[in-house]
Amino acid sequence: MAPGNAAAVAAAAIAVAAGISGGAWTGAEASATAAASAAQKPKIAKQLIPYPQRRKSDMAAYSKRHYGGYRWRLTDPQLIVIHFAVAASIGSIRSTFAHNRPDPEYGERPNVCSHYAVGAKGGAVQFVKPGIRCRHVVGLNHVSIGVEHVGFSDGEVLGRRPQLRGSLRLTQWLRCTYDLGIKRVIGHAESLSSHFYKELDPDFRGRTHGDFGKRSMRVYRRELRGLGPC
Repeated sequence: MAPGNAAAVAAAAIAVAAGISGGAWTGAEASATAAASAAQKPKIAKQLIPYPQRRKSDMAAYSKRHYGGYRWRLTDPQLIVIHFAVAASIGSIRSTFAHNRPDPEYGERPNVCSHYAVGAKGGAVQFVKPGIRCRHVVGLNHVSIGVEHVGFSDGEVLGRRPQLRGSLRLTQWLRCTYDLGIKRVIGHAESLSSHFYKELDPDFRGRTHGDFGKRSMRVYRRELRGLGPC
């Protein structure tokens, strides 16, 4: 979710793809524990953040301003968006999302959040039910599920094998649950090129972050493809 240096991110991702970070890397390693059942639901710990009616109303108002409809429900997800959180722990991520204060970047309510996060050891956590909209990516919150990762760069997440395996298992289950192709799994930095992108507010239009750009997502989608079809 956080802004990143595009060149550094790309270099880190290339290094991981080439096996420079943490030794040689194979698709078999990434999919070892998930290959038996491509769409098997992973263990997901629930750490739901407060999402009372006030926050739902704020989300509906946000949706009206940015997408044209007063809605807080996420009824038909079309994308899964991958982020890194610039945070060292699941607790830190949850703490950032939990309070419905104006977000630090745009100063607008509701506060930012993602539906899921993946820890450094690969454990998956749910913060928000996927039937509720979260603010995690400008222009796509009305059609996407957000997946955050503990870490400070694409390369860190891609190079931490337990975390990547956990992330792939979660994403595979999500995409199979919602019947989404692998191309519907995108990085935050790819948001502007999505044909689902919609932003009515000129002050927000064209804004994105640097996490998980195209080169990093080539690596991620390649490993996801290695888990097999749904």
